[in-house]
Amino acid sequence: MISIRQRLLIGLLAGLSGVLGLAGYATYRQARAEINALFDYQLRQTALAMRQQNLLTLALSGEARDEESDVVVQVWDRQRGLLYVSRKPWELPFATEPGFADLLWRDELWRLFTLPAGARIVQVAQPVRVRRRMSADIALRNLAPFLLLLPVMGLVVWFGVGAGLRPLSRLAADLRQRRPVELAPVAVERLPAELTPLASALNDLLVRLTQTLDAQRQFIADAAHELRTPLTAVRLQAEIAQRAMTDVERAGTLATLRAGLTRASHLVEQLLIMARLDAAPVAERLESVNLLEMAKQMVVEYAAIADDRCIDLGLLPGDAVTVAGEVGEWRTLLGNLVDNALRYTPAGGRVDVQVRQVGAETVLSVTDTGPGIPPEERERVFDRFYRGPQATAPGSGLGLAIVKRIADHYRARIELGEGESGLGLCVMVCAPIIAR
Repeated sequence: MISIRQRLLIGLLAGLSGVLGLAGYATYRQARAEINALFDYQLRQTALAMRQQNLLTLALSGEARDEESDVVVQVWDRQRGLLYVSRKPWELPFATEPGFADLLWRDELWRLFTLPAGARIVQVAQPVRVRRRMSADIALRNLAPFLLLLPVMGLVVWFGVGAGLRPLSRLAADLRQRRPVELAPVAVERLPAELTPLASALNDLLVRLTQTLDAQRQFIADAAHELRTPLTAVRLQAEIAQRAMTDVERAGTLATLRAGLTRASHLVEQLLIMARLDAAPVAERLESVNLLEMAKQMVVEYAAIADDRCIDLGLLPGDAVTVAGEVGEWRTLLGNLVDNALRYTPAGGRVDVQVRQVGAETVLSVTDTGPGIPPEERERVFDRFYRGPQATAPGSGLGLAIVKRIADHYRARIELGEGESGLGLCVMVCAPIIAR
């Protein structure tokens, strides 16, 4: 895995090399333009100097130096043809157009200047490769110091980046030395500005983790406390049943034991549901849940329990609307509301379930004719394991907490009010509608 230091070193050196490459190319182009202007001037001045020269004198004086020169001079006569060429192997074709021209001759590019001088025509030419080589030499000499400094720059970048990343190493060492239960925020005062957002995000994560662990510890402590009482009662009922002398005593004790087991089983189920809700992430893909159909099914499922308790459980006319969510969680929410209503409604009472559309919201309501909840207690009934002083029916104190947890999961709100004629309790869950 490439470290940040290596990435920065490679990136900076690559960028610097690119800049030097562009600078070298620009230097080469500038040098070539200046050299072209200089050599063009040289070719023109040479042609001007040759137009009145005596050819014999020119041949005798230039024989030695022409072998070292990279310029070829030709003198033509309009009638007699080529009169003079400074270097025979470089003899170029005749050109009549005056001025400068680029000539491709024998697979080599030449820069040619032609000067008419009466009956004579003077041609002075030079290979273009000479100009290119000189331009490249000038550009390389200008860039050579910078190229030699690249390794030094690499060392400076390496140690400079290492010094800049030292606060990150200190932060990692601080976190590495902590104990698993030490979740105090990290200090951000001495950190560079670039690391402050990371440290702040890490501190936010530590705060949320602390809150989660505290909630889990509290949940475990509350669960252990709540389970201790029903389990102790079940154990005592089992001991009493074991000591029963008659079948009547044994049957009564076993009925009490069965009721205790039912309560303990209900508490364990509620605890498992709450634990699953706390651990489950928010679903990425939500389903469309038809609450009216779900309410019909829930009324059918709880009809036998309602009949056994002589309670009138029914579904009021409503609207076929859908909400977003997971079907199982909405069933748990509605099931807990109906179960709570049946638990607290006395015999001969009534529980009504209704699904309505109010504006852009779905309103799921469960109304009973039980004792209700005083207004001052309505905020606390959503706390886990909380049971108000008026609570007389057996329960775990988790039903409404589970309902609140699921509603928060789907950004729905819960409203508590009085039932019909100011009696009982009406629980309304309001959630956004999904357009079909």
